[in-house]
Amino acid sequence: MAEARPITIDYDDGGSVRTVFTLPPTRAPEKPSVYAFSLPKAGSVLLDSMLSALSVAEGLTYVSIMGQFFEIGLAEKHVPAQTSKAFLDHGYCYGGFRSFPRHFEIPNLGSCKAILLVRDPRDMIVSHYYSTRLSHPDPGRILSTSMKGMPLREKAQRLTIDEYAIDLTKFYGRLMRGYIDVLEKNPDTFRVYRYEDVIFRKREWISDIGSYFGWSVPEAKLRRIAAKNDILPRAEKESKHVRQVSPGDHKRKLEPATIVQLNEALGKEFRYFGYEQGAAVEEYAR
Repeated sequence: MAEARPITIDYDDGGSVRTVFTLPPTRAPEKPSVYAFSLPKAGSVLLDSMLSALSVAEGLTYVSIMGQFFEIGLAEKHVPAQTSKAFLDHGYCYGGFRSFPRHFEIPNLGSCKAILLVRDPRDMIVSHYYSTRLSHPDPGRILSTSMKGMPLREKAQRLTIDEYAIDLTKFYGRLMRGYIDVLEKNPDTFRVYRYEDVIFRKREWISDIGSYFGWSVPEAKLRRIAAKNDILPRAEKESKHVRQVSPGDHKRKLEPATIVQLNEALGKEFRYFGYEQGAAVEEYAR
């Protein structure tokens, strides 16, 4: 019997059709696929790191399609609709999403378990400012139509942090509302985690993720994965990806008037994900 051909995604790169993604094989074709979503600067890299190790321990293949597209310079708005065919019912853990896709469908989202990691949008915006200015890598330049660097970098280097925060409010509002729509359509298949609740409890968090997905990863392996990813800087390091992890950073960085504007602009998103607009930092204490 002939071996099945791998699933590939093609892209018209300025008139030349190129294969931009090939779905790798899985060692667990009988196990249900799962999904992991997040937002920019919500702990998404941490989630990727833990889940890639956790899914491998379970036998699933971890796939970050959007991460691979970023590495070759394929802009989100140019991602081909045929990307939908890469999402199979069994054998994979699909992660690396910083927003819910708008240019292709995920056909089995309503039948596969998924998790979403969110964070106080005020802290995400502050973290986005420092990351964009100082530490976030540029997209790859593999394609002839590659993205032209980080589009917000010049803006982050030109504006004050308060100006940048106001400017980015609509961006984060759109991303969070996109997830709200998905959660309301798929209430039975999603579990939501808040960064503030899990950042200092990684061992408990990773165990809960595994339990929700129905995985049976040994306790010793869970401890090792959690410990490897438990990076807690003693002092803030502005030029590093892990700059600082303590919730409530917006209160230390933004002017009170800016915080009031963010509270008003993102009120629906605050309420939906259980954030109090006047919450004290102490609420998220260790």
